[in-house]
Amino acid sequence: MRSFGPRHLVRAADADLLDTFLVSAIATVVVIRIFLEATGYPQLGGGGLHIAHVLWGGLGMLAAIVLLLLYLSPTTRLVAALVGGAGFGAFVDELGKFVTSDNDYFFKPTAAIVYALFVVLFLATREIRRFRGLSPEECLVNSVELAERLASGTLTADDRDRALQLLAHADQTQPLVAPLRAAFLAADPAPMSFTRLRWMGSAGARTYAAIVSSKWFRRILASVFVIAGVAFVLTAVATVALLGGVFFGVLDAQVALDEETSGGAIASVIQASAGLVAGVLIVRGVFLLRRSRGRAYRAFELAILVDLLLAQPFAFLDVGFGASVVVFLDLALLATLRFLQTGEKRLVGGSAAV
Repeated sequence: MRSFGPRHLVRAADADLLDTFLVSAIATVVVIRIFLEATGYPQLGGGGLHIAHVLWGGLGMLAAIVLLLLYLSPTTRLVAALVGGAGFGAFVDELGKFVTSDNDYFFKPTAAIVYALFVVLFLATREIRRFRGLSPEECLVNSVELAERLASGTLTADDRDRALQLLAHADQTQPLVAPLRAAFLAADPAPMSFTRLRWMGSAGARTYAAIVSSKWFRRILASVFVIAGVAFVLTAVATVALLGGVFFGVLDAQVALDEETSGGAIASVIQASAGLVAGVLIVRGVFLLRRSRGRAYRAFELAILVDLLLAQPFAFLDVGFGASVVVFLDLALLATLRFLQTGEKRLVGGSAAV
């Protein structure tokens, strides 16, 4: 008799909702911090009571779980990702209160801990999605999931194409494959009332593509990294001069070095190493721009990832949530570079190397 135990877990073909969850959580943390700073940190309650926003966070996560357990529609999954992410963000924002004996909401390392938590979640979920391709069984199960939209009349043309692609990679001996393919081929796309939001998103994506693909935008982007490369070279020269001054016993150089390493020797070494690697990658990318834009974009992307994963956690440790401005700029550049890399790959027929 066949066992129906958990032989393996079936992954979703479209796991973008995990990114939606994380973006919602991060945005909630930032919005809460900005709101509390602007309003003087008000308290909800009175008479000895204080309703902390960790409770609203728990309520948001509860609402997301209930929605997922009660309903099957794609819209419900999107709402659950947004509400659950907001709930998780409100929950984790109060982390400082629960890792300190005096319930210190302003515990400075909280920003670094929260940042590291989000980075680990992002990397872990991305690895789960990408460590291997979908198996034939997973392709079939995902096509069955898309059949829910077929039954409810909300199937879009993109959904139909994706379902047919999944069925093409499924085990063709499975009895469900042929009838599902026939059903998807015979299906008409959903009426405009169901696809308007997706159409608006596509229109926004087309506008973004037109801006990012233009020559002037690429020149601006190249200028940004050229300036970053020059700044890195100047910083490297200043650092060498500072270390040389310390070596020869210059008092001012020793004082300046002590100020630079006030956050701790280990943290300073890691930040300096990350800055060195990122700077070398940026300089390399600048020299590659004329010969191979694709390789240059990849070098820039690696430089940003090094900064995000190694340097920024310690920046949060030093200055708190104020470091989030640099993180958002890095993320915007990262998204732009990945879009440009995709465009370069299409220009050479899908080749990964340009």
